[in-house]
Amino acid sequence: MVGVAPQRFRRTRDDLGRPRHKGKPYPPVRRGSKERETREVTCLTVLLSAVRPADLKAAAGRTVPDLVGPGMSVLLVGINPGLWSAARGLHFANPSNRLWPVLHLAGWTTRRLDPSETDELLAAGIGITNLVRRATARADELSPAEIRAGLPAVESLAAQWQPGRVAFLGLGAYRLATGDRRATVGPLEREVGGRPAWLLPNPSGLNASWQLPRLVDASAALRLA
Repeated sequence: MVGVAPQRFRRTRDDLGRPRHKGKPYPPVRRGSKERETREVTCLTVLLSAVRPADLKAAAGRTVPDLVGPGMSVLLVGINPGLWSAARGLHFANPSNRLWPVLHLAGWTTRRLDPSETDELLAAGIGITNLVRRATARADELSPAEIRAGLPAVESLAAQWQPGRVAFLGLGAYRLATGDRRATVGPLEREVGGRPAWLLPNPSGLNASWQLPRLVDASAALRLA
């Protein structure tokens, strides 16, 4: 029998940001009832129609207020707001961002929250801030100096509100901010504002190296620690 050379597949991502081989996608994700799927699609359609390209362009450079309160179990530290977040005035508001399904599937929230449900997020013990306050289309538009300069403000916020843990979302940004190039996902040796710190992967849909199940496992490990 004549041997057949293995076919090379171009790596792509599915709608959840999971890497896959072209022509061999992962099995479809079970989304629940037909009514729920229809409702989610309708909500997404309304959201997409509410944010126009001109809104996104005008959002560059804007800031999003910190979401903090007493009794937080964790203070999530993003890199900086994206244009969707700045346009809506809400953290992690881009429809492609996987933070919200991750929080639900990891057991932080009883259901998948919308970025606008800030009261529910705080009630679940979750706060959000960023290393850099100004919004950009991509995090790589930030200078290393900006990222390093944002760490003292995060430390001050943690010292003020005393969350159970401070969790940085993004390995590269954390390594750049702290100079710790060996930091990996999981508990960190250093404290931030006197609070234990943790490192999580960036939930952005652009981070194709972390599939949804791995994101959920990393977040669940923090919740159960």
